[in-house]
Amino acid sequence: MPPRSPRDKAALPLTTLIELFIVSKQIEGRSQKTLIWYKANLKAFAEYATDSTPPTLQDFTLDQARGFVAHLQNRTTRYDNHSVRLTKEGGLSPRSIHGYVRTLKTFANWLHLEGYVASSPLDRLKPPKLPETMIDVLTDDEIGRILRYINPDGFLGARLYAIVLLLLDTGIRASELCTLTLTNTFLNEGHLKVVGKGSKERLVPFGAATRKALVKYIHSYRSEAPGNECNAVFLSVEGTPLTYNGLSLIIRRLALGADIPRLHAHLFRHTFAVRYLMNGGDIMTLRLILGHTTLEVTQVYMHLAESHIQVQHSKFSPVDRLDIGRRRRR
Repeated sequence: MPPRSPRDKAALPLTTLIELFIVSKQIEGRSQKTLIWYKANLKAFAEYATDSTPPTLQDFTLDQARGFVAHLQNRTTRYDNHSVRLTKEGGLSPRSIHGYVRTLKTFANWLHLEGYVASSPLDRLKPPKLPETMIDVLTDDEIGRILRYINPDGFLGARLYAIVLLLLDTGIRASELCTLTLTNTFLNEGHLKVVGKGSKERLVPFGAATRKALVKYIHSYRSEAPGNECNAVFLSVEGTPLTYNGLSLIIRRLALGADIPRLHAHLFRHTFAVRYLMNGGDIMTLRLILGHTTLEVTQVYMHLAESHIQVQHSKFSPVDRLDIGRRRRR
């Protein structure tokens, strides 16, 4: 079969190319969550580019992509057609739009590498500038309210208590918690074998209190569905593996019950990282625990820990509390 001409390639349906891209990334080992994210972002672009006829490769242009980004910036609602969250008023954040741009550029680079285009059409597409925001962490009072809200007696309470302590004590991602297996949970040794991004495995230690909570949940309350042997540590009420969406719902209920509206699963990861450093942990070990590929990502937590220490000192400075200036004026 002769190779396709440039004109033939330009007429290829964009939706077909998106499906081929997703399959390619799946073969490369991208996580299911990443694949879903890619597909949702590219589907949104294809829907935007659709006029009277389905979009083709020739519609995937720099001008079209810039128009799509402007369209996203002008949106007035969030979470449209989301599987779990309700639609909310308010535009998309710069970080969300940044994610769309990254997806488009990744797709454009793939088109070039696969020979569908002579060069990436989106080399000059610039993502919106991200604001420099301080990563938030849970306070001692908030952690206390969370733990006091949970009654660890019974399946739901024991499961939630074990989940919260595990997230706080290890910093593992929500997706990593949902895919954690009994085979990779070493209670006697005090560590987990976690499968992270890119299917990379790493060992993550946990402490005595977390071990106690896990033992209680696993041996006293964890129950599989009849006739359905399951290796997942955390199960749903039906005895099937707890899903990412299921965990999100559990954390949202916890946020309401403990009166911490900003609570989400990743906040536990941030809190673990900052407290680990503040308690004397070193950044190289933290990088390995969190599963970061580069030290640059982990260093964000170092800056946050230093900033937090500065804030705490300004509150509790021994010299400032002496009111030296006031005493001298007298």
